[in-house]
Amino acid sequence: MKDMWSKLEEINSVLKGSALCLPPSRNFIEESFIERSYAKLKNDENIVDDVVGIMISPRLRAFQMEFRYKKTKIFKPYLPVLEYGTFSTIVTDWVSAYLTLLPAVEASLRKWMELEPSLSLKSLHKFYYTFGKYYKRNIESYDDTMAHIANEFLKYLKYCFKMLFMGFEEYSRNKFKEIFNRNFALHRLEGAKTLDESASNVVRVILLLDVIAELYLMQDPEDWWHNYVQVEAEQNLDFQLRWHLYEKKAMQTAGHDDMLIIQNVLGDKASDKKKRAVIMKLKKDILENANKEPIY
Repeated sequence: MKDMWSKLEEINSVLKGSALCLPPSRNFIEESFIERSYAKLKNDENIVDDVVGIMISPRLRAFQMEFRYKKTKIFKPYLPVLEYGTFSTIVTDWVSAYLTLLPAVEASLRKWMELEPSLSLKSLHKFYYTFGKYYKRNIESYDDTMAHIANEFLKYLKYCFKMLFMGFEEYSRNKFKEIFNRNFALHRLEGAKTLDESASNVVRVILLLDVIAELYLMQDPEDWWHNYVQVEAEQNLDFQLRWHLYEKKAMQTAGHDDMLIIQNVLGDKASDKKKRAVIMKLKKDILENANKEPIY
């Protein structure tokens, strides 16, 4: 009988065909979630759609922004870009989201290299090898659970980095089913010309960013476990506010006032009383639009 980690490997081997993996989050590395996904896999049910639904859900995007992106040192210089890219994702503006978030992958990796001299970049195409060799030193100090999680994420990054940073000619020779490549995207807009391909690539980009953030924070295992894995999200007003704002935006067209909430209310910019008032207003807006079908 297969153990949980063997099942996770099999699930990810299938998701790899779509340049995906089970996403990082406490809920998705639990045995019960892995068992459900494995059962669906064995019943020939589509698990790719499940991962896509999870990745673009308002709750997970809010959780990742508050408890991963904003806590990750290599992401902090690019938070305004991540904010706008996430907004575009929530309102299904796929082309804008893809072309906004794609450069953040490379930018965050370059920032990591600035902070860690032993992590060098001689070639973007070969970075998957350099990064894997660098990060495996961390895994030696991880417990069994963390080691399995990190190794699965490293396998995912190795595959996606190779695909994402490959040169034009080599990428063309590989005959991938879809175009997920920085050179084709930024120089030829390939992979962003239709809603379907840009939507698929948005999911891949935010998953890459989520995995990079997770591996970065995992470098301090105790801090990662207590402050990021075991975080009480439901007690955090910024998370609640962001989540309900994203819910609202998923139900209706984007509004300028919504971006002002991000700029003027979240964090230390407003009192708890003000935040609670805005949360109540967002909940009211959500209830008023509850009969509308979510556009994601």
